[in-house]
Amino acid sequence: MSLFRNPSKKQIVFLSIIGLLILFRLFLPYIVKTYVNKVLADLDGYKGHVEDIDIWLIRGAYVINELKIDKTGGKVPVPFIYSKTIDLSVEWRALLKGGIKAKVIFGEPVLTFVAGPSKASSQTGAETDWTKPLKKLLPIDINRFEIHNGKIKYNDFHSSPKVDIFINDFDLVATNISNLVGKGEKLPSDLTISGSSIGGGNLSIKGKMNLVKVTPDADINMKFTSIKLTALNDFAKAYGKFDFESGKMDLFSEVAVNDGKVDGYIKPILENVKILNWKEDGNLMQKTWQAAVGLTFDVFKNHPKDQFATKVPLHGNLDKKVETNVVTTIIRVLKNAFVEAYSKSLDNSVSFTKDSDEGEKKFLFFKVKEKGDK
Repeated sequence: MSLFRNPSKKQIVFLSIIGLLILFRLFLPYIVKTYVNKVLADLDGYKGHVEDIDIWLIRGAYVINELKIDKTGGKVPVPFIYSKTIDLSVEWRALLKGGIKAKVIFGEPVLTFVAGPSKASSQTGAETDWTKPLKKLLPIDINRFEIHNGKIKYNDFHSSPKVDIFINDFDLVATNISNLVGKGEKLPSDLTISGSSIGGGNLSIKGKMNLVKVTPDADINMKFTSIKLTALNDFAKAYGKFDFESGKMDLFSEVAVNDGKVDGYIKPILENVKILNWKEDGNLMQKTWQAAVGLTFDVFKNHPKDQFATKVPLHGNLDKKVETNVVTTIIRVLKNAFVEAYSKSLDNSVSFTKDSDEGEKKFLFFKVKEKGDK
């Protein structure tokens, strides 16, 4: 009599299969966790670890809990990356459009850059290829990437005073990364970023990208507004040997990258800046230096608007070097002060599809390239 003609044996086989599946499901998180930790232990210059893994078979996902990646060597006291959760899953919308793609969501991540007197005591992550471990953890192409309630930090534990500046509430959404739809478009992917910084600043970045190319193309606009300068005093004291008594800063930027060629600008605008308070403690040399810095701001500001500003040009190639023009930057300080104050807005002077409209204009004794200054 064969096995499947015996009802009792059928039941035994069926229950055995069910039992094995249950055991496999129970041990699967441990198996995946072991694999993930093995991948994270093999990073160049860094070592990672996860506390736990959750498996969601129905939606084709697994969730990494408590990821931490530290720089090896023990000279940097904080993790480079920490994330409370990372959700890696199949993107069902992409599947409906004919592609098997992935979606990655970081929940409450913290990315910390550290400046130090040596490479061993600094932390940027630039020396490591992070795409390799990501491909091992998620072998299918990513089409949607999100960050929810993140934080980006900059620390210098060796300066005096120590520096700790950050962007909180950092949210990022990048869609159509693998160019599944809009294949005829030059910039098919959308990018949206928002956040709030130390000093109450509001960050907003919007752009279009093409990340499929070896050197990605992009057209990005940034507004970073209402930053209270007094919140940056540790940074100013550590690197500039002065501090702010009052003032706020706005930053505006447009950058286009086309086949590696970079074109753009950064426009910082500082208002109501006050540097020196003679009643504060401090030696004469320190007060003299602060007085000189304050005098520079006062002389070269636009007095009707109480505004110190310039527009820093960005040119170059990502494969070689991106440069600024110091002379043009200085001349634009003078232009803001004595000719016309820069507007607190984007200039809409940078375009991905064509070079910026440049024309030689003479200011004082210099010819300066202007790009739709506003």
